[in-house]
Amino acid sequence: MAKVIERKFKNTSERRFIGQLFSLFRPAIRISTIEWAETYRVMTSEESHFMGKFDCNLIPALEYIYNCCDNRQIYVIVAMKGSQIGWSELTNNVIGRTIHTNPCKMQWAFPALEPAKVYSREKLKPFFEGTKVLRDLINKNVPKESFSYFKFAGGFFKLTTLGSISAAKTSSIPFIGVEEPDDVKDDVKGQGDTLENLKGRQKSFPKGFKKLLYGGTPTDKDFSRVESGYKQSNQLVFKACCHHCGDLSELSTDNIKYDEYQDRYIDEIYGMYNPNSAYYECPHCFGHWTFEEKNKNIEEGKKHGFTDFTGKFSKGWHPKKPEVTENFGFHIPELISTLSSSTFVELAERKILADLALQRGNEGLMKSFRNNSDGLPYASGISSLEPEEMKLLRSNYPEGVVPMDGLVLTAGVDVQDNRFAYVIRAWGRNNNSWLVKWEEIFGNVLDEDDPVWQELTDKLVTASIPHTSGKKLNIAAVSIDSADNTELVYHWVRKMQEYNPQVFATKGVRDLRWSDDEIYREPARVEIDKNTQVRRSLAETMGITVFPLGAHRAHEEILRSLSLNTNKDIKKNVYYFNEQSYGQYEEQMVSCRKIIDVNSSYNKSVFKLIPGKRKEAMDAEKNALHASRAIGIRNYTHANWQAIENYLYRN
Repeated sequence: MAKVIERKFKNTSERRFIGQLFSLFRPAIRISTIEWAETYRVMTSEESHFMGKFDCNLIPALEYIYNCCDNRQIYVIVAMKGSQIGWSELTNNVIGRTIHTNPCKMQWAFPALEPAKVYSREKLKPFFEGTKVLRDLINKNVPKESFSYFKFAGGFFKLTTLGSISAAKTSSIPFIGVEEPDDVKDDVKGQGDTLENLKGRQKSFPKGFKKLLYGGTPTDKDFSRVESGYKQSNQLVFKACCHHCGDLSELSTDNIKYDEYQDRYIDEIYGMYNPNSAYYECPHCFGHWTFEEKNKNIEEGKKHGFTDFTGKFSKGWHPKKPEVTENFGFHIPELISTLSSSTFVELAERKILADLALQRGNEGLMKSFRNNSDGLPYASGISSLEPEEMKLLRSNYPEGVVPMDGLVLTAGVDVQDNRFAYVIRAWGRNNNSWLVKWEEIFGNVLDEDDPVWQELTDKLVTASIPHTSGKKLNIAAVSIDSADNTELVYHWVRKMQEYNPQVFATKGVRDLRWSDDEIYREPARVEIDKNTQVRRSLAETMGITVFPLGAHRAHEEILRSLSLNTNKDIKKNVYYFNEQSYGQYEEQMVSCRKIIDVNSSYNKSVFKLIPGKRKEAMDAEKNALHASRAIGIRNYTHANWQAIENYLYRN
């Protein structure tokens, strides 16, 4: 007779262990994030002023984003967002549903330690403690809880910062989220892009078993991580349906309108505009929407959309790049919110104040409005011009011929290893100027005997440029950048000064400490910077004076003068330009953005090159401007100009 072996578990820890072991084999709970949130989540006063059962329909436009977070076939989700749009609650719901129904390893990354602590203290812990199904799962039998690590059966949830290599290069994680990626460092101690390092932690997981979810408010145009991620996605925008005309339109604060105060009343805060009169204007039929009508139009807009590659309907979202299927990107402005904290009146108040501050030269409020309300990256006014917009400002005059009002010529040269980029610019009365020639000449600049050096001489020093009057003008002054290939440039300048003493070697002052440095100033006798001192010693040995060029100020002045072309009534301080046969002039003139460099301790606005762009034309223009200042063109008197005009127009 077989002996029956009976095993009894009298030890409490053994019974708990066996119970947890069997719980790993329980069937997965099939429930969407929206269903999960509305079933299990109860909002407390610590989390929000909206207390009670969670209602995802408070911001109905987010429904499809919830669906994409649940969709295993969609790997990357990017949100370029404004404020007050419910993103934090959306991500919390996704985290909670994952812990409860499909536990795995999860990592949420922050740009620094303090934001991670604030998120844990003010959002995450109240959420975990206020949601019973999560409270019963998280940190069971953990003797000492941590603000950054939460354990549960089947996985963990940890908060990390991206300011260290160890945090970015952690263990393999299938589910990663990133908060405010624009604040993340570009490169941590030479270890490469931190976001790319995070993606590398997911390489071992096949598609369908990993998710990367990141969202944030964009900062500076062309330097925003979240903008870059959005550009690489299918670029989804939400379109509301107008109750007047039935047309669909993307929501934008550009369509927030308001009336002037009556009886010429001027408010001490808002000036002549009355924010209380704010309304939304349909861009198609110009019909007016109230805030309540806007919310209804959002609901109506959800009936329209497209079917994505997984077969799901988009519920109001429309792609600008439908061919992209790997990354789903959402632009979420504050207008999408149906909450009372984002009414037209409040948006109008912020918009009016931003406009008034901008008129006084303060861009801070406008940048904040574009970032936080529009959910868009900001470009400083004078650096926001795009190449296609600049091309529309061209003047109609022939290339290579000095226009009638151009009376004095200067040239600027940018030096590369394989070419010279130069511009010739004509100057006239009222500090107006005209682009005469823009070109790059190629050769081995590193070889002093290469023909490219003689070509540079022939085009700028010994050349005569035809004038509309029928006569010719010599180039009065030339400034050439000597920061690179220094000794070769010095040698050329010394030889050229035998023909024209107004040939100047320049060195751009790019240090942020001196970002307000003058475009032209006489060089100091003693330079503090060691590298500069070595370079100056070489210049002195060769008999060359090196002139510091205020690169930041020159850049700003040139862009400001170019932008004056938008107003044809302005006839002073204008930089005119035409269609140059060489090409790419406009692209290189607007290839930098004016931003505050967050990696600097000086907190000053500087012009920073957009990745992948070139700026040889702008650098050449800076030198041409320097040459004009060096010979004092802006101080010319009426008699000076009259003498030149007499030469050109009298027989």
